[in-house]
Amino acid sequence: MRESPYIRTLAWQAPAAIGIAVVLAVIGPFGTYFRMSLGVRLAYFLVIGVLNWLQVIFLAAWFGQIEPIDRWPVVGRMILAGLLASIPSTLEIYLVLSWMGHPIPLAVLPLTYPENALLTTSIAIVFGLFVEQRMRAEADAELERVASLPPAEAAVAAPPDFFRRIPPALGRDLLALEMEDHYLRIHTSLGSDLILMRLRDALAELGPSRGRQVHRSWWVAEGAVAATSRDGQRNMLLLRNGLNVPVSKTYRDQVKQAGWLG
Repeated sequence: MRESPYIRTLAWQAPAAIGIAVVLAVIGPFGTYFRMSLGVRLAYFLVIGVLNWLQVIFLAAWFGQIEPIDRWPVVGRMILAGLLASIPSTLEIYLVLSWMGHPIPLAVLPLTYPENALLTTSIAIVFGLFVEQRMRAEADAELERVASLPPAEAAVAAPPDFFRRIPPALGRDLLALEMEDHYLRIHTSLGSDLILMRLRDALAELGPSRGRQVHRSWWVAEGAVAATSRDGQRNMLLLRNGLNVPVSKTYRDQVKQAGWLG
C-alpha cells in the first residue's frame, strides 16, 4: 500500500484537506454555525476533517490492492471509500462533539450518517480525481522527457527502447513488469524498483517478442518462468527469482499456447 499514489501524494493533499476544513468551519454547516463559536468550529472540522480524509485515503489505497475493485472507475472507488469511511467517522463525530462539550444523543447517529456520507463522498471524489490527474500528468511528463532526450544521451550505456528505463543497479536481466496504479515495478534477477510509467506504454516499447502479458497487471519475459503451480482455481508462474505471478483467465489460453503452463 505504501506505493499507492494516494499514500505517496499525502503531502500534496494535506493543504487541500486543511483548506476544506477551514471553509466548513467558516460556513458552519449542519447547524454548527449557531451552536459553536468560530474557534470551536475550526477545531471541530479540523479534527473530523483530517480523520475522515485519512480514512478515505487509506481505504482508496487498500482498494488498489483488490483487483475487482481496482478495475472500477476512480469515481466509483471513491464513492465506496467515502461511504465506508463515513461509518467510523459518524462515531468519531459523536465522540469529538462530546469531548468538546457539545454532545448529541446516540439516537441521532443514524440520522447523522447520511449527511456525513454525502459530504465525505463528495470530497472523496474530488481527492480521487485530483490524485488520478496528478499521476497521469506525471506519467505523461516522464514520457515526454525521455522522448525529448538527444539520441546520444538516451542511448548511453543502454540498449534502445524500454531497457534504457531500467535503473543500472538492476542490471538487464528483465524478468517481469508489475503495474501499481500509474507506476510500474520492474523485476529483474537483481531486485526490483518503481518507475513512473504505464504498463501499456512499456509493452509498446518492449514489443511482442520479449515476453507476454499474463494478467491485467503483469507482463513476464521470455525465459523468466522456472515452474508453474496452482493457487485454487488460478494458475501461477514461478519466476527464476522466486516471484509468483498470477495468470488471469483473460490471458490463460495465450499463456498455455506459448507452452508456459506445460
